[in-house]
Amino acid sequence: MTVENCASRCVSSHEGASRPHRPRVNSSKRPQHLIRGQQHQPGNHWKSRKRDQQQQAHQQQYIFVSNTCDTELEEEYTPDPYYDAGNNNQIDILNLNHLKEKELRSVHIPVSAYPKSLIQWPVDGSTKNKRISEVKKQVKLLGNLIKMTVGGAAHAEAVSDDKTPTNPPPFSGHVDMSRIPVHDLAHSADEATMAKWKDIEGQMKLGKIKEAKQMIRDSDWSIGSPAREDLWRELCRHHSREKDFDDQYYWDTVKQIYGSTELSECMVQLPAFIDANHKVSHSLSPRGVTVCERIISLISFNHPAITYAPALYGLTSLLLHYMEEVDAYYCISALVGGSQSKFLSQTKIAYEAQWRAAMILGKKHIRGAFSTLTKFGVPQEQIEEAFQNWMWWILSALPLTHTVRVIDCYLFEGSKVLLRIALAIFHVFVKTLTHDSSMVASLPSRGLHETLYHFCQNIQITPQKLLKTAFGIRGFSKSEITKVVLQTEMFLKSQRTLGGAGGGTGQMNPPETPSLHRSVSLEGLPTSETQSNIQMMSHTLTIKELLTLWSWLPMRMTMYQPTLIYTTEEHGCSLTTFFQRAEKYEPTLLCIRTTDDYVFGAYCSTAWAQRHCKDEFGNWQTYFGTGETFLFSLRPTVAKYQWVGISRQQDDAAVSSVEHCAELFMHADNNMITIGGGNGQGIMLDHELRYGKTEPCQTFDNPPLVPNGDFEVKVIEVYSLANL
Repeated sequence: MTVENCASRCVSSHEGASRPHRPRVNSSKRPQHLIRGQQHQPGNHWKSRKRDQQQQAHQQQYIFVSNTCDTELEEEYTPDPYYDAGNNNQIDILNLNHLKEKELRSVHIPVSAYPKSLIQWPVDGSTKNKRISEVKKQVKLLGNLIKMTVGGAAHAEAVSDDKTPTNPPPFSGHVDMSRIPVHDLAHSADEATMAKWKDIEGQMKLGKIKEAKQMIRDSDWSIGSPAREDLWRELCRHHSREKDFDDQYYWDTVKQIYGSTELSECMVQLPAFIDANHKVSHSLSPRGVTVCERIISLISFNHPAITYAPALYGLTSLLLHYMEEVDAYYCISALVGGSQSKFLSQTKIAYEAQWRAAMILGKKHIRGAFSTLTKFGVPQEQIEEAFQNWMWWILSALPLTHTVRVIDCYLFEGSKVLLRIALAIFHVFVKTLTHDSSMVASLPSRGLHETLYHFCQNIQITPQKLLKTAFGIRGFSKSEITKVVLQTEMFLKSQRTLGGAGGGTGQMNPPETPSLHRSVSLEGLPTSETQSNIQMMSHTLTIKELLTLWSWLPMRMTMYQPTLIYTTEEHGCSLTTFFQRAEKYEPTLLCIRTTDDYVFGAYCSTAWAQRHCKDEFGNWQTYFGTGETFLFSLRPTVAKYQWVGISRQQDDAAVSSVEHCAELFMHADNNMITIGGGNGQGIMLDHELRYGKTEPCQTFDNPPLVPNGDFEVKVIEVYSLANL
C-alpha cells in the first residue's frame, strides 16, 4: 500500500463519519406490491443480510484507518536520521515504501513532510469561474516548470545541432533554465490583473505618458511573466527610428563580417569599448553568450563612434533572455542610436561624468548616508571607488528578479532610472549597516566596495520595494539629473583641455584619462574629402574656420563628418523649409553670414523637433535644449560663449546655483527661432530668415555678436553632425 492509498482511505473514513450509513427502509413503509414480489423470490432475505454485513464491515474498516492515521504516528514511527538531524525535522515521504501495509496504516504524515508547492491556489471568497481560471493558469505554470526540469536532453540535442533550443515562454532559447532558481519562476497571485503591453501602448497613443510610466512602475511582474515577452521589444521599438526590424539586413551584415551565419563558424571578437572585467551574462547558456558577443560586434561595426560602453554587454545579455537575436540587435541599436545621454554613455568622459554625478546627487538627496559612513571611518577614497562601480550594483550584483524590474522602467524612462536605483541601493545599504554590527566589523578588511557588492547580491527587500524607494526620493527631478550630468561632463572636458588642473579638497579633480580611440577620424577632424566638399559648397565657412569650430565641439561629435542639410541659397528663405529639412537632426550647427560679412552662429544640442514635445508635467515646452549648446563668433573676432552653468562650476560655484532664466537654450515656433534667453536673445531669426537680432543674454553671458545688434542675413547654413 502506498501513501496515496492511506491518504485516500483516511479521506473516505472522514466522509463516512460525516455521512453515516443510511439504514434500510422499513418494509412496512414500502409499497405492498414490492413486498409481495420479494416474498415470492427465494433467497432474497439471505442476499439482503449478506449485503448488510459487507457494508458494516466496510464502514468499520474505514473508521479503523481514520483513527489510526490520526493518533498513532508519534508512538510507532521513527523519523529518518537524515531529516531529523539536519533538514528541519521533515519526514522523507519517498523512503516509506519499505513499510508494510499494516505499518503504513498507522503512519501520520504531517503537511510539512511534503515539498512546498509552487502553485498558489486561489483564496476563499472568489467566484467559481475565477478559481477555475486561476487553477488552469497555475497548472500550466507547473507544466512549464516540468518542461524546464526534464528538457535537458532536448536542450543538449539542439545545441549539438547548432540550433537554438526552445524554452517555455517568455524565455528565449538562449537561456540556461537550470541557472534560474525554480522558486523565482512562480507567478504572483495578482499577475492576471497587472498591466499588459496593450494597456501601456493604449495610454501612450493617447499621449498619457505619465500614466503609462506609472503602469510600468506599479506592475510587479515576476521574472517569468508573459507580459515581458512583448514589453521590452515594443518599448525599444518605440524609441527606434526603424519601426520594422528587418531580419534580412541583420543576417546580410553577419555574412558580410563573418562569411557565414552559422554561429559555430563565427569567430567573434569583442570590440575595445567593452570592459573585459565586466562581461555579465546573467543566465545565458554558452551558446547565448556567443550570440550576445556577436550582436555587440555588429553594433561596433554599425556604430563606429562608440569608444567606451561597458554596460552594453550586460544590457544585451538581459535582452536575450526574452527575445531572439535579431530583435535584441535592433533593440540595442535603438538604445545606442537614441539621445546620447538618455540610455547609454558611449565615451569614457560620459561614463566618468555619470558616476561623479551620482555621487554629487547622493550627497544632496541622501546626505545622511554619507555622514554615517564618515562616522564609521570610511575614507572618501573608498566612497569614490564604490561609486565608480555603481553600474555593476545593478547589472551584475543584484539578483535577476530585481534587475529585470529595473530594466522594465529603464527601457521606458532612460538612464535616470539607473541613477535613482543606485542611490536607493546606497541608502538601503547604509541603513542596514547601522543595524548590523557584523557588516560594520567587516568594513576595514573587505572595504566599502566589496561589502556593498555583497549586500546587493543578498539584498533582502523585494524588487517592488526597491523601486518604491528609488522613485520616492524627493526633489530628484529629471531636469536636475540632466543638468548635473552635463555640468560634470563639461567640467571634465575643460579639465582635460587645461591639462587636468584640479581644485582643492572636496572638489572634483578627475584623474588623467587616456586619450579616446577615434573610429571615424584618427585626429578627430573632418576628413580631407569633407573639407573639400565644404570648401566648394559653403558660403559661410573657410577651412580654418571649420577647424576652429571643430575644436569647440563635444568630443563624441568629432567622430562624425559634417553634412550640409539646409542652405538659404539652395532651399530658400523660409522657416517652414528650415524645419522640414533640419528639425529631425540632432545635433546641428547653425552658421549665419550677414550682409556686412559677419560670421557667427550656434551649436544646437537638441533637435528642433523638440518644440512639439511636452515636459514631464504635460505642458508644451517653451524652451528646450541642454547645457552643451553654445554661441560662437568666427568673423571678425573668434570666440566661443558656452553655457554659464559650466563657467560657474569651473569657478567652484555650487552645482545647482544656476537660475532658471540662465537655462533658456533653444526656442522655436511658427514665427521665429531663438538661441539663448534671459534679459535678451542671443540669436533671433524671423519667419522669413531674412532679418535677425543678437543681444546679451543670461544663458551664455555673451556680448552682441554684431555691433548694432540688428542684422540682415546674406546666407544661413545648417550642418548635421550625426547620421539618421
